[in-house]
Amino acid sequence: MSKRLESAFIATISDILDEDGERIRHNCPAWPLIEYFSARCDRLTVLELSVPRKGMVFRPQVLRYEGGRFVEMKKCRRLGAWPFSIPEADPQTYFRLKFRDILALFWAAGLYKEKYDLFIGVESLLAMGGGMLKKMGRVRESVYYISDWSPWKFHNKALNAVYLKMDWLACKWSDFIWNFTYTIGQARREILHFDMDRAGRELWVPFGFIPDGVTIPEDGKIDRRKLVFCGGLCRENGVELIIEALPRIIEAAPGVVVEILGDGPDAAALKARAEALELSDSIVWRGYVTDREDILRSYLTASASLAPYMPFKENVKRYGDVIKIRESIGCGLPVVTTDVPPSHEEVLEKGLGEVIPYEAGALAEACARILTDDAYYFPMRGRVIASSRENLWENIYGRTLAAMGVDEA
Repeated sequence: MSKRLESAFIATISDILDEDGERIRHNCPAWPLIEYFSARCDRLTVLELSVPRKGMVFRPQVLRYEGGRFVEMKKCRRLGAWPFSIPEADPQTYFRLKFRDILALFWAAGLYKEKYDLFIGVESLLAMGGGMLKKMGRVRESVYYISDWSPWKFHNKALNAVYLKMDWLACKWSDFIWNFTYTIGQARREILHFDMDRAGRELWVPFGFIPDGVTIPEDGKIDRRKLVFCGGLCRENGVELIIEALPRIIEAAPGVVVEILGDGPDAAALKARAEALELSDSIVWRGYVTDREDILRSYLTASASLAPYMPFKENVKRYGDVIKIRESIGCGLPVVTTDVPPSHEEVLEKGLGEVIPYEAGALAEACARILTDDAYYFPMRGRVIASSRENLWENIYGRTLAAMGVDEA
């Protein structure tokens, strides 16, 4: 690859623009990738493949940037029609969309007659396609970009075997592998026994924070009796532990309130348990919150973010760079977590919160200390604020390209 990127091709299964061409904001890497590479490449081509969801854009779309400016959007309506159309649904696996995705990739690659310096395929199928494009001479070097990954991704064993086979081929056919966490590489070697000497070079590319105008408040403007949880109300996220620990937290810090943003399959049972423990005045159930600014406001005014993941083997959080931990740190908010997410090591090493065993007593003790001991809490908050801007997307991608031997200027 040349030392400077003149052209790049990004293929991602993510919502980028809606039916009216308006930008869709979310936490995934799609827009940070576009913003970073469009500003640094003479030519950037982006293939958008929508995630199955209510209100989804069915057709594949290509965005083209030249000289740092958006030039045009091209749509492939044929690949959004039968047999590739699906009912609007929650995200799930549709095999017909896999065929759509690979066909769309080659359609997009043929729109502009050039050889790309760098191809980035987000998820395994698109990365495999990038390997094919390299063999065809359309790409110089290719990247397999991992976000949501686990050796136990699917309960169906046959489906999981296909998923892992695709992961291996994507690794083998790519020059570089961008893992969200270091534990992904460890699992490939120690659990799956992949021969990674035959694969591309693995790099740690953690989740970045999008500030969106966030201003971290001064110490005196945060609520010293507020804790916040944001995430799905399900077994893996440990909300049950918060409920069980809360009576002891209240005893140590009267007036404490836990703001819970999220919904999920365990919502009814958790609310019933909270009512049985007479915690109605100490929990604010916000439900599923889609407005990211609203979520960030909750982080900015709280004293700590709770992320007590349950430690069972199949918990996918062992292999993901947990968004709410990154968002919390980005807002200057200390974190209380378990040793399940890989980012717990960063929390521990940099003193950005507390890492506890999965026990109600341990969670209660940590929260009580955070809420009542100012001499302990505020220096910790200072360390979080100092770390809050280290993981901006532009810094992460800059470090990554430097490791690949690319001049990002």
